[in-house]
Amino acid sequence: MAQHKNKPVDIPDIKVFIRNVRGQYLAGAGDRAYFTDNRSEAIIVSYRSDRVPEQIEMIRKTQGIFLVADPVPLEEIYEKCDSCGELFSPMMTFFNGTRFTCADCRKPPKRPTRPSKKSST
Repeated sequence: MAQHKNKPVDIPDIKVFIRNVRGQYLAGAGDRAYFTDNRSEAIIVSYRSDRVPEQIEMIRKTQGIFLVADPVPLEEIYEKCDSCGELFSPMMTFFNGTRFTCADCRKPPKRPTRPSKKSST
């Protein structure tokens, strides 16, 4: 009989806010952490890299504080190309002062080549 190994589910490393049971966002850093209703003050962490599930569970067990990870909408992390509408990392977009474009849309269109004139002798 074939044995199946338990494979861990590959969860993407998404960006998340940490919220308490009242819906407030974790803000600040280190020993100056606090909860706020102001989303613009919230810290954003990487779900896997920062080991969010393990840390949330440890805080629940040791402090009795219930927290949840709330995904940051992609539109708030990535830039949208104004030409093709795709989302890109900010490092992969270009801003010309009025528009955001991706590398493909930023490329100038290829100009048709003219046939070279040969001199007749």
